[in-house]
Amino acid sequence: MTYIHVVLSGVVQGITEFLPVSSSGHLVFLHKFFGFTESSVFFDICLHVATMLAVILYFRKDIIELVRKKNSKYFLYIVLGTVPAGIAGLLFEEKITSVFSNYKLAAVMLILTGCVLFLAQVFLNRKNYITRDINGRFSVLIGVAQAFALFPGLSRSGMTISTALISGIKTEEAFRFSFLLSIPIISAAMLYKLLTIDISSLALSSGLLKYAVGMVTAFVFGFLSLNFLWRIIKSKTLFIFGIYCIVLGGSIVLF
Repeated sequence: MTYIHVVLSGVVQGITEFLPVSSSGHLVFLHKFFGFTESSVFFDICLHVATMLAVILYFRKDIIELVRKKNSKYFLYIVLGTVPAGIAGLLFEEKITSVFSNYKLAAVMLILTGCVLFLAQVFLNRKNYITRDINGRFSVLIGVAQAFALFPGLSRSGMTISTALISGIKTEEAFRFSFLLSIPIISAAMLYKLLTIDISSLALSSGLLKYAVGMVTAFVFGFLSLNFLWRIIKSKTLFIFGIYCIVLGGSIVLF
């Protein structure tokens, strides 16, 4: 990997991990467009760890409040929401991995993400929009949406936030639950990859600085994108991401 590859990957991961435009899909497009043929599983893990740290920092007050108050009900909702993706990851790991480099499929899934975002916008614009708190039934439903987002091109945040909004969950709660839900599934995925990685492929002696640059870049841009996404949701202009996903995905499919 060159430093250009490292910085670009960090920027793309940081911005698209949280914005509802699919980080996995964008990384597939990035590698295809610039001809990056070298792939490092450990580097991908580092980028995901960095963005997860950005989530923890951004939602630190909510996490501390959950721990101090020992809100067992909310913890249960997060567990329930994590189960579908965990099961799907174990059952369909090989199939998901096999299509991860398929940029055309990622483009089609990106268009689907855009359509889901537009549907969420329709519900947000309704005058009689009913807001609810999260519960067990909705946490499982949002978890199923997260499971589908294991495929490249389907945005995890886009699918989970949209599902929550379509279900009538309050906007702030939809935003918070979506990203608190990301912590256990990302942690589990990273731990699994670390346990199954080929140690000889790490090349730590020559890659430490590059890993650090990539992580810092992903962390900074990830934290900034969380702030940006919350402003977009509050202003009820989620459709702009829908337009972006459909235009980008359609352009890649056509051209």
